[in-house]
Amino acid sequence: MTAPLVRRLTALDAPSLRRLRLDALVETPESFGSSYEEEHTLTLDDIKGWVTPQDDSAMFGVFVGDDLVGIIGVGRQRKLKMRHKAHIWSVYVAPEHRGRGLGRLLLQAAIAHARTMRGIRQVQLSVTSNNTSAAALYAGLGFVEYGREREALCVNDQLYDETLMALPLAEK
Repeated sequence: MTAPLVRRLTALDAPSLRRLRLDALVETPESFGSSYEEEHTLTLDDIKGWVTPQDDSAMFGVFVGDDLVGIIGVGRQRKLKMRHKAHIWSVYVAPEHRGRGLGRLLLQAAIAHARTMRGIRQVQLSVTSNNTSAAALYAGLGFVEYGREREALCVNDQLYDETLMALPLAEK
């Protein structure tokens, strides 16, 4: 097997990113705030906007050979009073590539990027409360639970709680 490569995504990755994101929304709809119905009509230009270089946000992908098999986003909160926090979103690894440490590699890249952002004191994320393997991965990297949002998502009339987690960073 080819060694995995984690790198920041660019506009050239938009077709692969779109395909993987839509797969994620179909395979685990309870893991995302967005839905397939909302995103399947997005154009490649819309997707390119997600990966346009910015200082305060980035999307990373993990590749096995030429195939994009996992994604993660990280960015600074936009509100002035919350700009000391970064948020991780869209964590996903294709099912056939799980259990190989690729999620950990993606998270490490996102955390490293957050550390380059001046003034970031913590990185936050949320995870569907029944996704114990993801929560264990996050905890293993130092994230701690700070709350729970009851009935945060409703997918096909099924309600899901979300666990809120944060990773404290040293002050910059």
